[in-house]
Amino acid sequence: MTVIQGRSILDLLLEDADISAYDSALERARQANAPTERLAELEHERTVAMRLREKLVNHRRNEAELQLLNDTANDLASLRDHDAILQAIADRARRLLGCDLAYISLSDRTRGDCYIKAASGNISGLLNELRLPRGAGVGGKVARTGEPYSVASYFNDPTIERTPDIDETVVAERIESLLGVPVKLKQEIIGVLLAAHRGQRPFSSRDIGALVMLAAHAAVAIDNSRLLTATQAAVEDLRIANATIRTHVAELERTADVHERLTKLVIEGASVDAVIEATAAAVAGEVVLLHGDSEVPAPAGTGDEIAELARHAHTRGHSVVEGRLCAVPLITESESLGTLVLLGSSAVEDPDRRILERAALVAALVLVTRRRMAEAEARVRGELLADLLNSQTHDHDLLRRRAALLEVDLDSCHVVVVADLEGEPREQLFAAIAALARRRRGLATIRRRSAVLLLPGTDPSAIARDAARELSRVSRGRVTAGGAVAAGPAAVASAFEEAARCTRAMIALGRIGETGVARDLGFVGTLFSGDPDISGFIRSVLGPILDYDRERRAGLLRTLDVFCATGQNSTKAAALLHLHVNTVTQRLTRVAQLLGDAWREPEQLLEIQVALRLLKAKDC
Repeated sequence: MTVIQGRSILDLLLEDADISAYDSALERARQANAPTERLAELEHERTVAMRLREKLVNHRRNEAELQLLNDTANDLASLRDHDAILQAIADRARRLLGCDLAYISLSDRTRGDCYIKAASGNISGLLNELRLPRGAGVGGKVARTGEPYSVASYFNDPTIERTPDIDETVVAERIESLLGVPVKLKQEIIGVLLAAHRGQRPFSSRDIGALVMLAAHAAVAIDNSRLLTATQAAVEDLRIANATIRTHVAELERTADVHERLTKLVIEGASVDAVIEATAAAVAGEVVLLHGDSEVPAPAGTGDEIAELARHAHTRGHSVVEGRLCAVPLITESESLGTLVLLGSSAVEDPDRRILERAALVAALVLVTRRRMAEAEARVRGELLADLLNSQTHDHDLLRRRAALLEVDLDSCHVVVVADLEGEPREQLFAAIAALARRRRGLATIRRRSAVLLLPGTDPSAIARDAARELSRVSRGRVTAGGAVAAGPAAVASAFEEAARCTRAMIALGRIGETGVARDLGFVGTLFSGDPDISGFIRSVLGPILDYDRERRAGLLRTLDVFCATGQNSTKAAALLHLHVNTVTQRLTRVAQLLGDAWREPEQLLEIQVALRLLKAKDC
């Protein structure tokens, strides 16, 4: 290697000297009048050094580009946000090519065009979100062809398809030279990466290659971002689905727990009220059963609303939810047993609706079971009472044993009540009669249009009155009832006859809708009585007169008898009694005081005359 003043051409190359240093070395040799051969040798060494220097510069540039691409790949791999990745790609493209402006557009599959998503070095707001029709502009052309494309002077390239929006943006950004490369992912063009100079400066093949490599990194980063976003969305969906499943499982477990408790109540023979109470404890709100064996009053101000919803549910034949209200009909194959209604503290959710539906099913089962049991028991009680009413039945011990199974003691005193029901007895009346007999530990049956009850007690008037009052609540018409006492099973048939005669007598006398016993009917009751109590009847009508005469010997009974015999004529009575008319008048005034002012009324006067004649017949 030639040495020039202590420094060789190689030293200049090692020191990365400027090109002028090489020229200076050759000029100094010429000034020193170096031989021609020496000058030729120096010229050759300079040429070789220039080549080596160019290769070294290119190597360094390649190394810098590779390092930049490597750093870009690392940076892109660390980014997670899609917009941040696109912005980083634009920034690195600008640094890599040393250009004034870099931006990236993405393909829009829905609209079939592209739109600019990120830019670096832009000086106007027109570039952001600018849409590029397919094939328009450099970006649209690259997206359509899938090949890199560069232009040294944008407005002087006749092959570019322009639009007013694109041209306006190019002018605003002062773009002159432009390079675009496709961003491909598995042969699919997902976008375009572009670099621009604001002066005429052509892009080299090295620039194109570098931008293509960056676009490849960008495609991977974009795909990873999309995959990460999709994965995160899938994870979030799984989290939501898992939470939904857990909530659903919890709701199912809650519903199953309620169903288990309700089933246990059924097994234990609990009432419908117990089912409603258990249901109310499991839901958020109040539970009401309408038109069933149990009915809880609706909260104030909601009665009409609940009734309307119940009708709606029955019309549809399934549960209905309206805001805070939910109604579930209790419907069997043959009839409707009522409606279970939930008045929620807030809008009724599906879990509470499902619980209410299960509760309605259980409540219907309880109602049907209890009804069937009650019907079976009513038949047994009715058959037993029918046998007791049969006067030909002689096996009273068997009747006692049958009654004991129903917790009825036939040896205790009972009252037979015969209640005449206006109209034909309906199913509700059968149920009411059976329920009344079951509660009172008695027996009941139906004979034609009359209800017959055998109830424990000794007061036929009070028992007949209570029974008629209860039956009238479910009867469409008036209830007329008569009662008679039966002491032991052998007396039931005769007591029934007496009570039946009493009922018929009250109907004949026009006392429909009343209750009573034979002694309440005066002489009519005595006549209809199976065992006429003549003395009792006389006593009930003339008792005060008899007592007064016995104590004072006032002759009121004789005066009353003659007064009635003379057609209530005081003058004739006085003559027959050999008394002054005033004396007769005074005695009749005393009679009024003892028997009441209404003793001259036709009905009571008739009873007085009958009692006077029965008294005479008894004394004979």
